[in-house]
Amino acid sequence: MSLNCNSDISVRNQWAAEHATRGLKELLNEKIRNGPDPSHRPPFRIPPFFPDGPLPPLPNAPSSDVDSSDDSDDSDDDGSKKITDAKVAIVGAGAAGLFTAMILDYLNKTLKDEGFNVSYDIFEAADKNRVGGRLFTYNFEAQDARNPPGRHDYYDVGAMRFPENRVMTRLFDLFAVLKMEKEDLSNNPPPGSLVPYYMQNLDDKGVVLEPWSFNNFTQWGSYSKLAERASGSDAFHLNDDADDNSHKIPARMSPDKTFNKTVDELRKALRKDLKSSPPGKDGFKLLLKYDKYSTRQFLAEYISLPKKEWIGGSNSESLSRSQQADPSTPDDTLPPFNYETIEFLETFNGGTNWYDQAHSENVLESLDFEYFNDSTKIKWWAILGGATQLALKMEETLLNKPTYLSRVTAIRVGDPADMEIDIKKPTCGWNTDPEKREYNGVFNTTTLGCLKRIDTTDTSLNYTTRQAIRSLGYGASAKAGIKFKRAWWIHELKDYSIKRGGLGHSDLSIRTCVYPSYNIEDPSTEPAVLECSYTWQQDAELIGALMSSSTNHDQQLKDEADLKELLLRDLARMHVYPGTTEKDLYEKFSDLYLDHYAHDWTHDPNTAGAFAFFRPQQFTNVWNKLIHPSGNLIVIGEAASPHHAWVVGALESAVHGVRLWLKLREDDIKGATAAINLLDTPEANNPFVGLPPYMDMNTADWSGVNARDDLERYNKRLKEGKKMSPASVPFSRTHTAIATLA
Repeated sequence: MSLNCNSDISVRNQWAAEHATRGLKELLNEKIRNGPDPSHRPPFRIPPFFPDGPLPPLPNAPSSDVDSSDDSDDSDDDGSKKITDAKVAIVGAGAAGLFTAMILDYLNKTLKDEGFNVSYDIFEAADKNRVGGRLFTYNFEAQDARNPPGRHDYYDVGAMRFPENRVMTRLFDLFAVLKMEKEDLSNNPPPGSLVPYYMQNLDDKGVVLEPWSFNNFTQWGSYSKLAERASGSDAFHLNDDADDNSHKIPARMSPDKTFNKTVDELRKALRKDLKSSPPGKDGFKLLLKYDKYSTRQFLAEYISLPKKEWIGGSNSESLSRSQQADPSTPDDTLPPFNYETIEFLETFNGGTNWYDQAHSENVLESLDFEYFNDSTKIKWWAILGGATQLALKMEETLLNKPTYLSRVTAIRVGDPADMEIDIKKPTCGWNTDPEKREYNGVFNTTTLGCLKRIDTTDTSLNYTTRQAIRSLGYGASAKAGIKFKRAWWIHELKDYSIKRGGLGHSDLSIRTCVYPSYNIEDPSTEPAVLECSYTWQQDAELIGALMSSSTNHDQQLKDEADLKELLLRDLARMHVYPGTTEKDLYEKFSDLYLDHYAHDWTHDPNTAGAFAFFRPQQFTNVWNKLIHPSGNLIVIGEAASPHHAWVVGALESAVHGVRLWLKLREDDIKGATAAINLLDTPEANNPFVGLPPYMDMNTADWSGVNARDDLERYNKRLKEGKKMSPASVPFSRTHTAIATLA
């Protein structure tokens, strides 16, 4: 496998595409190795990984001059009637669930003449006010004259900013379909409009002006400028206690640039691969190696590709420390780093324990943002009225609205190729039988933590998928917003006012402060909301311990008295500037306080985590099986996409999930072939079609065949009353297709 850093497809998507194919081959090869007789194994080992071998087209596929979309005959090959009114269940009304329904509405309308019709029911455990799942905007309620309404009385507890780039094309196409137009705040646009989101605050001279509060020192500016002005380039006195050079931190270089510099070896490998003929494989090999280690391990030991593994080129291409120009004076901005430097990088670049994730994830994110900025400066957007506006507009288009307060408690194989689900509503007690429904397929869009609580015992899920549901990493995240009498950060910090958004940075309990971009033109006398704390990982767990589990807001405020004091204290410490004291600011902020709301995603029962956070080896060994269904239960959502934590990941997983399910049921459902062909064909500005970059048509076809085979094996196992893994059951009627891989 060669990774092309100049491709229109990001390195992350190329990496994911290879592993999507690799994972599927491993699933198929397991069946091939078992052979028609489960007691016999072939005398040779079929390699589980073909690095340069894309999956071939399915055997007996129609040639290009045959119209394969004509499936007007209502009969299947065995004479049985095709399903003309198929129906699926969608579990969860988040971005993936709503978009799955939109895709089906689009296919039904477009392919009406072909007889295609797949209806759906959406079941959401939460109340209607939480449509969108992690597209969650909290709206403060005005109470009386002491807490009057403001123009923008909200903040985004979940998704809040959207970069406009090629990776996000499907999302911005969806914005266009929903008529969510880009607007300037000065034009007083309606809710749901896209307005500029500013990642940095600039002063009147165009210079970055943001607070940095670390090691009990608060400074204003940008990190690089602060380091330039400081004695020894140490703006926060991080090296004051270092007893010798072995414990010193290279504080002169900004943390993000220092981390990005550690990716140079991969960049060199990718560039060298492009110059080789045929293209080299060093970049892919290096990423494979990175995936075995956490970022913390990599930075401590500098895991390099051994000389003998480099293909082409000279051994001097490697950047191990012993090969630096002058080993006697090593570059302290290159690994291996001491413990203090690793902590420094992690603290300034992410949350506490952020570097426990697979190093490949951090590297790909770094490369993604280089890819984002390859030609023009990236533009970021926010949704006026909050990200929930996106969910509301998606819901508004649906022909069948979600059913709320309906928790799916069990999913199982039905009779024989379909599915059954159990649904419980708040009125159901433990002694009340749940409502049972039958469907031709089930799309689960919940987080894996929530799926784990659903009884899937009687489904054809394979062991690796069950393992993924249990073990794939999820990151903790928590947010807190305060409604103040006025936007003091914009109007009352004198020369240090935050006038157009950006971030406040710290190692305090609140960690990151997010200054809204949507209220920068509001009158100075009106109430305003500040997202005063945005935390990840251990930081979120610690501050989340102070957050109430009550659903009653008045009770929340009583429970969170300590949290309120912590937020106000840390805000004062973060924003102190020359001529003020922390005590003065604390008293000022306390007087301006009106209300607050805090949310801990890990302890939200309908999420049990904020976003996928893969640990070493999970992407290359678990994710690549999770995305391939093993029957009529399709697992989708941002965790089933390489773009964790991004809305576009949820959308892309919905497209590939619907496509894979249609291939699984192609022989059964009227018009399915036409629907597959439509989904396979990209169309400009159409978010509903075109496979995501990490899934090609052959892989999608084979994935559908594998899912059908798993289901048939599972039903055979049930019929025979055998207790064995599906892979060890003799071949089903799809054996001929699968055997071609041998």
